[in-house]
This record gives sequence, C-alpha cells and structure tokens, in this order.
Amino acid sequence: MIIKKNGKFPIMTIFSFIFALILSLLSQIHVVYGVEMDVKCAIYENSDDEKGDNVDVRILVIGLKGNNDYTAEVIPDHNLPTSVTAKTDYEGIFWVVAKIPNGEKSLLFNVNLYEGKGIDGDLVASGDDDTPCYPISSFDE
Repeated sequence: MIIKKNGKFPIMTIFSFIFALILSLLSQIHVVYGVEMDVKCAIYENSDDEKGDNVDVRILVIGLKGNNDYTAEVIPDHNLPTSVTAKTDYEGIFWVVAKIPNGEKSLLFNVNLYEGKGIDGDLVASGDDDTPCYPISSFDE
C-alpha cells in the first residue's frame, strides 16, 4: 500500500504560527503615561538682609511612577544650580520646594527632573517657570 504524504500540513502549520505571532504582537496593549510639570516661584522680600531675598521654586509633576525616587535640578539663570530629591506618592505625584538663596537676581528658573537619587539618572521631564516670580512681603514685628 502506498501512502501519499500531504505536503500542505507543514506549510499550513508554519503559516498558522506566523499569523498567531503577528496577531499577538499587534494586540499588545501599551500603556503610556503623560507627564505634566508645573514650576512656580515666589520671592520672599527682606528675607535675608545679608545675602538678598530668597526664592522658593515650587515643582509639581504628575504622571510619574508611584513610590519612586526622583531628583529635580533647578537651574537659575543668575544663581548656582541646586537639586532636590524626593519620593513620589502612590499615584505618581512629585511635589517639592527648592530654596534658592539670593534668588531675586534670577529671572528664569529651569527645572530638569531625573529618575533616581541624583542627576545622573534618566531625564524624565523638563520645564521652567512660565511667569515672573511674585513677591511675598515679610512683616517685621
């Protein structure tokens, strides 16, 4: 008895495997988070008679990984840069205040946000204060 082998079976198996592979690659769900950054500054008038007025740079970033360390590097245009490291909350919100001594000399505060403890991590977001710093008067008693 002569048995004829069906040559279509291996070809159909290969095509089915390729189709399943392509379908699985196309149907993967990619989750992308949008990162939003807001930077605001405030000048504390008469806060330091010797060194000049101090400036607070408030940094709010949402859309980050929850419970992760991030470092914000604040780069004023006329002062030395400073950095602040903090951990996000469980929702991925990063909220810090950087203190800039004698910061009234600067008009622009650029902020770079890095993942991890230090500025050698991956750059996650970048921004600056979009309006001039507003003054807050200090009252002497």
